Amino acid sequence: MSAPKFRRIATEEAWQIPEILQEMRALAAGPMQDPDLVLWRILLGDTTPSRETVRRLLDVVGGGMQEMDAFGVDVHLLLLTSPGVQMLPPAQAVSLAELANDRLADIIARHPKRFAGLAVVAPQSPISAAKEIDRAMTKLKLNGVVINSHTNGEYLDEEQYWPILEAAEALDAPIYIHPRSPPAGAAAYLSKSHLEDAISGFQAETGLHGVRLIMRGVFDRFPKLRIVLGHMGEGIPYWLHRLDYMHRASASSQAAASGGMALWAA
Repeated sequence: MSAPKFRRIATEEAWQIPEILQEMRALAAGPMQDPDLVLWRILLGDTTPSRETVRRLLDVVGGGMQEMDAFGVDVHLLLLTSPGVQMLPPAQAVSLAELANDRLADIIARHPKRFAGLAVVAPQSPISAAKEIDRAMTKLKLNGVVINSHTNGEYLDEEQYWPILEAAEALDAPIYIHPRSPPAGAAAYLSKSHLEDAISGFQAETGLHGVRLIMRGVFDRFPKLRIVLGHMGEGIPYWLHRLDYMHRASASSQAAASGGMALWAA
């Protein structure tokens, strides 16, 4: 008896559109010293590996499907490569996110058995991002949302971003938090050892994002919200005992200190 055939799905397949690539190229060519641009300057360099990587990011249908067939992959879950539109001015980011999502929906409509996709949004414009989640899920029929961790050094546990979480919960849209380099202040401690990007900084930064959501009570306020972390949970599953233990210890210490102060004041 032959082995059963399982559908093989690749769940983090980066892609790009020329218009956003052009904006990232302009940022990379400028004076900005953002940690994410270290990697982009390599990606956009004039080398054979860089040119091949860019070609593959732009050719997810032709070349991408050939690779899928060669490696026995049935479905690619496409998501715009990090940092999405999160480094761009808000109005421009909103417009380009809509354009990318329209293109993604078109790819899926033409090849529904081979592609699925996560919508990109512009968290720097939270209300617009919430509206785009609604459009992506109800009109474009995409499969969820990708947010590339922090936006301008801020995280989704901050109340200004709650419209995004509210929309995702209401529409049952999972949010995949994709890694990116830490904000500049944190990356400065890592860059001397070249740890600010995928070798270490990505997982540390994204894991921190996940823990912030837990500690700030986001899942109490949005109990049906679905957050997805890749790469074995960005380390969080391995820290669960320590997180629980130290949280209880901290809470007990704070309660004791508060009681002691109240007794002393009395």
